[in-house]
Amino acid sequence: MPRQTIRLPLRPAGARPAKLPCMFFAQGRCRNGSSCTFSHDAAPGSTTRPDTASGPKPTDTRDAKAKVTCHFFLKGACLKGDSCPFAHPESVNPSPAVGSGGPSTDDLLVSANDGPEDKPDDWIRQLGGAVIQFGDGAAVLKASLQSDFSAVRISQLPANSTPDTISQLLGQLGFTVAVDKIRLAPSPHPSHRVADVRVEDPTFAKRFISAVDAQKEASTKDIRVIPINAPMPGGSGMHRVECKKVLCSWYRPFMTAWLNFTSSGLAQTIHEKYTSGRYKVLNQNVTSHTPKRSGSWTTVMLTEVPAEAPDDDITKSIPANMMPRNIETGTPSFKYNARVANALVKSKLMEVGPLEWWEDAVFGGKRAKAKARFQDDGDAAKAASLLNGWELPFHKKGKLTVQAIYSARFKVQERIYQAIKPIIEEHSATWQAKKVYLAAYEPARYSTLRVLKFEGEDNKAVAEAKRRLEQILEGHMATDKGKPIWSPAFTVNGDVFQKIKEIEQLLNIVIVRNKRLSRVYIFGLEDKCKEAETRLALIAQQDASTTNIIKLDAAQFAWACRGGFKSITEVLGRKARFDIVSDPKQIVVTGSEADVKLTTDLIKAQKEPSGSSSSKQSTTDDCSICWMEPENPITTDCGHSYCSDCFEQLCVSATSSSKADFILRCEGDSSKCQEAFHLEFLQERLSSQLFEEVLNASFKSYVSHRPDALRYCPTPDCGQIYRAATGTFTCPNCLTPVCTTCHATHQGMTCADYKFVSSGGDIALKQAKQRLGIKDCPKCKTAIEKTEGCDHMTCGGCGTHICWKCLKTFGTGNECYAHMNRAHGGIGIDVPDEVRW
Repeated sequence: MPRQTIRLPLRPAGARPAKLPCMFFAQGRCRNGSSCTFSHDAAPGSTTRPDTASGPKPTDTRDAKAKVTCHFFLKGACLKGDSCPFAHPESVNPSPAVGSGGPSTDDLLVSANDGPEDKPDDWIRQLGGAVIQFGDGAAVLKASLQSDFSAVRISQLPANSTPDTISQLLGQLGFTVAVDKIRLAPSPHPSHRVADVRVEDPTFAKRFISAVDAQKEASTKDIRVIPINAPMPGGSGMHRVECKKVLCSWYRPFMTAWLNFTSSGLAQTIHEKYTSGRYKVLNQNVTSHTPKRSGSWTTVMLTEVPAEAPDDDITKSIPANMMPRNIETGTPSFKYNARVANALVKSKLMEVGPLEWWEDAVFGGKRAKAKARFQDDGDAAKAASLLNGWELPFHKKGKLTVQAIYSARFKVQERIYQAIKPIIEEHSATWQAKKVYLAAYEPARYSTLRVLKFEGEDNKAVAEAKRRLEQILEGHMATDKGKPIWSPAFTVNGDVFQKIKEIEQLLNIVIVRNKRLSRVYIFGLEDKCKEAETRLALIAQQDASTTNIIKLDAAQFAWACRGGFKSITEVLGRKARFDIVSDPKQIVVTGSEADVKLTTDLIKAQKEPSGSSSSKQSTTDDCSICWMEPENPITTDCGHSYCSDCFEQLCVSATSSSKADFILRCEGDSSKCQEAFHLEFLQERLSSQLFEEVLNASFKSYVSHRPDALRYCPTPDCGQIYRAATGTFTCPNCLTPVCTTCHATHQGMTCADYKFVSSGGDIALKQAKQRLGIKDCPKCKTAIEKTEGCDHMTCGGCGTHICWKCLKTFGTGNECYAHMNRAHGGIGIDVPDEVRW
């Protein structure tokens, strides 16, 4: 290998020989002090190791830039060390060096672009085999099914084609297609490009192929078009394993350097320093070979030296008084331009799919490492399959390594995370042994939620770790003798609640009351949870409280809003709770019979509270649900306040609502506000599990209230949905063929034939229903039985309002009552026709 000799400066001619510097002083361990015969003056350019220096450290005189963290230090690639003008905080651990075996998964979580959210949520979810777009209030804006899409693959496109030029080509044929619906695909021939086009139009593929066949222009005569299966948009969100991120690496060029010394002992010392890793080049370890004597020189040969290392950086770690007399360097193993290499690898990834971000390669060990994240789920796995082992144009013997990274994210209350942190740490070793790593990001400003994110190369290992973490996040359900521990007093924030808080502080755990399920969940170490269980069981046994619901008519509700409820709370405190979300409105009293009687008497009396009415009414400072001073307050964008527990219960109650239009609205100002909560606000205030439950409940409500358009697969526990009246639907989940007209499975038979064959059982069923007084909902066919009350019925399946006498359907209850009075002379019970809520 050709050598380039670098002569180090020698002593000028005629200069008096300087007093030799003390080697031990340079190392900070000279015992002779001022009597030492060698010089204790710092040599020009010499450095003193931080671990041996004595006395106060020099003051950092860097400017305001030092307050900004060094971008390269975060990646472990800063070449300037202490001379860098940017901050190198001790609390930040840069990426570890990676050996020649390829990129290490240990540094997956350290990235300038990567973070807890990766990108803002697009509010798209895949539920029931459909792509659901959500809007404010968690309302479903749009539901798209596989049958709504069609796609084509266009080949033989010009080599310089881009999504923009392809969009223009489609426009020439009369098709308006957005650029983000066009994706370049890997082409078998470098002289041509291939593109996939997906459109939310089931007829697009057929119409486009016909248009190309009919077109004879030069710009389109050579292209080829075939229909393909339309991939579904992936969406985003928590609690799901996705594959969007890749790690790319390739060998970097190296060279050999020879350090020549006149002293064999000094050469041996330098060799040992490089071998131990105390001396580095560009902050990387190099291989030092045993010194060899040749004539008057002893040479230390360094191999695997980064080719881009400046001449002075090769010996940067060596103190000035131990410098070699000269340095010789060989030619790099191959020519390399980092900017060109990054551009080439990035362009190859973009052929697979659009990128969300790309991070240029940094050097670690023998390889350059780059990171990228695709926009669409699954593209990372596709890139790894297509590009792993790709021969690098800039290195004939080099190949690209591409690793797909699977990830899963969670959001959890910070206080719950701190309680279960020891449990998570116990499992961390097991997860890391399978190359799965968990990062816990600090809560964002004004947020009480912490984001947890798994990353790993093995999708099965990531999915397994995800399931285990979900089990941990469920908590330990408190039981006593096999039965759930519960007391009515657990529903209010009274004396019993204070006892629960004392248990939390004593045992360093978190106790969550699920009022909807009447369950208590404990988060913490197992022995602490068992002790809390015993204490909670004792509290539940000793408490004699009962829960009583007092329903309010219109006049009573108006009185409560004017300050009546404030009068009740002045006497009972938090034993009384104002529920303005229910229909009818109600006051819930958790306490003794005397408390209930006192509340009932106050409601009957309906005395106006003393003082100005404005001082007694609920204000924006009071919780909009319980009308008390909010605990752990949450303030909405519209300026209303909630207890964190009340707000969560508001969202939980919505998941079991039967309203036709699912939308979470603010109940502030006595339920007059009704502003829909922004999805960003809901996601920031709710745990990821509850937030996804709310979206899922909204989706189920959307489907159940549209039986004429959407239906579930009839196979039990399948959960797949399909569009009604579109022909035969073969469920991709359970492969059951379903007639979308009559919603039954009768392959090879018409609907009429199937009905005729099955009429025997149908007749018997009808007879049984008539005998029992059961009727079917005219809209969704859900069986309904009337046991008492008026003739106004509400279907539990689709929420339709029904007149029991004639089975006519209505959109609202008021319309139904008007019809019954008009058509049937009454509402079906012997009471005045005036209807109160």
